Amino acid sequence: MKIKPITFIKITVSIGILTFVFTRIDFIQAWNQFKHLSLLFIILALVYYTGCQFLSCWRWQIVLNSSGHSAPMSSLLNSYFAGMFLNTFLPGALGGDVYRVYRVAQVTKDSEVALVSVFLERFTGLAALSALALIGLPPAFRLIGRWDIILLFIACLGALVGAVLLILSPRLLILAEPWLEKFRLGKVAARFAKIQILLRKFAQDRTALAVSMGLSILLQLAIVYYHYLVAQQLKIPISYLQLLVFIPIIVVVTLLPISLGGLGLKEGLWIYLFNRIGLTTEQALLLSLTITALSWLLSLPGAFILLLDSTGFQLARQGKME
Repeated sequence: MKIKPITFIKITVSIGILTFVFTRIDFIQAWNQFKHLSLLFIILALVYYTGCQFLSCWRWQIVLNSSGHSAPMSSLLNSYFAGMFLNTFLPGALGGDVYRVYRVAQVTKDSEVALVSVFLERFTGLAALSALALIGLPPAFRLIGRWDIILLFIACLGALVGAVLLILSPRLLILAEPWLEKFRLGKVAARFAKIQILLRKFAQDRTALAVSMGLSILLQLAIVYYHYLVAQQLKIPISYLQLLVFIPIIVVVTLLPISLGGLGLKEGLWIYLFNRIGLTTEQALLLSLTITALSWLLSLPGAFILLLDSTGFQLARQGKME
């Protein structure tokens, strides 16, 4: 299969950063800290993150119910795990969503509603992440004390808020469309325009909107706490509030389409942020790789789901290639 130039560049960036990182760490020190991670903790961490997945599916179910459709929680969980596997082990970041749309469309018998539900579920997550970043703004000034991190945090916050406003405001989207076209993001503008129409319909159900946003904020805070628990288990001296600042930065920067699913870029960014607050490269890499390894373990059930659904897998692969 011929590799597209953009995919080749992403692979090169990821391998290049990882090579640079792995040639500059003390593996013995990292291993000694890694041994603090017990089997019991790994099991508890996987159970905890499965609970986070359940919150995501509950939010998704609320979005579906507001459109007059329903889907069993088991079906949503299955598609979420399969989507995790696709997003983890295949290039790009769309295959998981493509598969989720496919699976829900089978249940609702309405592909448009399935597409809308995934978009809106993603949007409430984006809005919640923006709120989380706003919550992290005071700690950024008080705890971090590094102008470069503060500027990076404010830039990421601006990107998050800007994306939310683009989705919410038709006027702003019209003004931004020529700029998006210059950066070859015209398809993004078209998608945002469709989402605006759908979002206005969803917003009419105020109860569903409020509960969905509440779950999204709870979910984002729970994910930060998940990172905090892993860091504490690894004896990494970082606070919850510091992670509240770092994680929105990690999420936004790794969304940039310059690496293979954020691989390498994420590790390099963790190291940069940790070094700026006096922590070591080994500690940063250990936290990043442990979180990644746990997500791989958690996504493995998705592989079995995909094995039973070859059609959905092929659709998801096509979605990543487009």
